[in-house]
Amino acid sequence: METYSFYNVSVVLFAAFGSLFTGYSSAIIVQTVGQPSWYKSLNLESDTTAPRYSHTTTIIGASNGVFFAGGTLGCLIGGWFGDKLGRVNGFRVAATVGIIGAAIQTGATNQAMWLVGRVITGLATGQTMAAMPTYFSEVSPPHSRGLMAGAHGSFINIGFALAGWIGFGCFFESNSSFGWRFPNAVLALWGLCLLAGSFFVPESPRWLVSKGQDAKALEILCKLHHDPADIEDHFAHRELRLIKSQLEVNHQLITELGQWQLFTIPTYRRRSILGFVLMMGGQNIGVLVINNYNTLLYESLGLSNMQSLAVSAAYNTWAAFANMGGATVSDRLGRRKALLIGYAGCIVMFVVATGLIAKFSVNASKHYAAAAVTFLFLYVFFYGAFIDVNQYTVATEIFPSHLRSQGSSYSLAAFFLTDVLWVDLAATAQAKIGWKYYLVFIILGTAHLIHLWFKLPETSGLALEEIDALFGKEQIATDAEEPGEKGVVVEEEREA
Repeated sequence: METYSFYNVSVVLFAAFGSLFTGYSSAIIVQTVGQPSWYKSLNLESDTTAPRYSHTTTIIGASNGVFFAGGTLGCLIGGWFGDKLGRVNGFRVAATVGIIGAAIQTGATNQAMWLVGRVITGLATGQTMAAMPTYFSEVSPPHSRGLMAGAHGSFINIGFALAGWIGFGCFFESNSSFGWRFPNAVLALWGLCLLAGSFFVPESPRWLVSKGQDAKALEILCKLHHDPADIEDHFAHRELRLIKSQLEVNHQLITELGQWQLFTIPTYRRRSILGFVLMMGGQNIGVLVINNYNTLLYESLGLSNMQSLAVSAAYNTWAAFANMGGATVSDRLGRRKALLIGYAGCIVMFVVATGLIAKFSVNASKHYAAAAVTFLFLYVFFYGAFIDVNQYTVATEIFPSHLRSQGSSYSLAAFFLTDVLWVDLAATAQAKIGWKYYLVFIILGTAHLIHLWFKLPETSGLALEEIDALFGKEQIATDAEEPGEKGVVVEEEREA
């Protein structure tokens, strides 16, 4: 029976600093807007009844908008860096950009400087968002890819939780700018950890084979997938043969069909659409609007500023535990079933929570507030355990090796573009129409559930080179009997 080695797990955990950076950088705005000293430092009005608060709302919306705009660009260039420089060098570029952005964000003395820092950290976050799941998928054996690649979503949620508790702790130093500057400075620490960790993780074997470094790739595969019951590393040799035969066909396809086959070939186009819609769906169901504005949401339910920060931190900690639990069952449950359960559960919980928030808006009862918060916690359980832990894995593994970095980066760019829309609108929408804003996400979430029911195949347990058949294309690379033999190549199935 195949197992994954301690070395394999340690590599994923080391690389997961990139995922931690992604989550922390996305979440830190929640704690920042909950710190009174932030408003004072940037000359913003914190009183929601004051005439100038509309400008504050604009800046809060812009803080999220420019961050996710930078993230969109980061996803696109992150995929390019991963292909041209290697996966690990891509980590180093992202870490360096992130450290610079975190320093500017932390030291901001005016609104313009703050927004510049947000753009740069968004750029780095987009790079890590695209780079990490690709890397995790490429160093994980098929039978445990859900757990290994699921580390991306798990550590994103750990980043959210850490941002919450650090922000809550710093609230008690809210009389000085330390209250908001220190939590932002911690972001630079995660960037430094990623940069340092990049010198201890191996390059992706698939990328090395694409550059003709077969011996080095085999050495890494043997370490990654070593099994005491397989002392001669037959599994690693088999995987190398699959990778080599697949890449030979990939090179031929690129020569014949060009660089834009992701959009011109029907089988790849279907995968692109699925990847786009899947990553958009994860945001169209409303999770990031709740995350990025939950302190404001909790305040609207009658909680104090300090209570809102504490509940927000607890919410993200609960999500992190749900995500880690979901990762352990991802391979057994299957990606398709998990995602369908997640969407259905989120929709039901969000419907109830929205109804309770609507009731609270006309009858400010603590019972309604407590019930609404409870159902939001149930909502994020379904999201963390079933959606978040699987969406990044699927958006990466559905693409063939020669298009994986490009395809997954485009899918994750759709993730950020969706966020640009929703979080930029959220502050104003919540101020103008309140709970009615959440109806949009209930409707969109239902539409995505229907789409996934009909279009999402099961990818669990298959080698990355074996997923082609799920999308109307015959497997184009098969195993060979001996390490020196060439894999069997089958002509691509053409669609009418």
